[in-house]
Amino acid sequence: MQFLFGKRKIKVTKEEFAEVLLLWLTRQVNREAITRDAKIFDLQSEDEWQSREAKELFGLNLANKKEFTVLIEELVILNMWIIVRACERVFDDVNKRDDCLDIFHKIVFERLIKEDDEEFEQWHFGLADKYVEYSKAVDAEPSSNAMLNLTSVVYRNLHGDAIPDAFTGFEIGAYVAESIKALEEAIKQYKVK
Repeated sequence: MQFLFGKRKIKVTKEEFAEVLLLWLTRQVNREAITRDAKIFDLQSEDEWQSREAKELFGLNLANKKEFTVLIEELVILNMWIIVRACERVFDDVNKRDDCLDIFHKIVFERLIKEDDEEFEQWHFGLADKYVEYSKAVDAEPSSNAMLNLTSVVYRNLHGDAIPDAFTGFEIGAYVAESIKALEEAIKQYKVK
């Protein structure tokens, strides 16, 4: 029997764990979650932050359809990479982890992308390129620059510029770091059969 902080781990199949990952993704990337995150980072009026509407996240206007679409597209891929990264850091069994992530990617494609099955390989290769880009940024030396490097990549993907302003850089870095940390803790609650 495995315990985590005195609690029993939740036993799940690989398919069930992939569904948990999908649930986490869909709860992170939707209009309500994005608006919530924008409110968290909107420090212009700390007294009334819950009662007013935040207008931007990562320097993009949430009311602008084109900018919101760019943000959603980047956040889907970024959050999928966060899932992969957190799984890499938590799972001891590499084969089991890779099986779970393969199932996860397949259900994301089938339920969210909804293209023909023949398109899966092309989509998956494009996704792998983005994952490599993010991973190279955080794995570059010195490691103290990991989030700064990743912030530059994400900002460039969103805006076309390579160097974000300090506040936007903070937003992106905090978003990624806290997401990985929270997801790692959630993953530790499960034991995959």
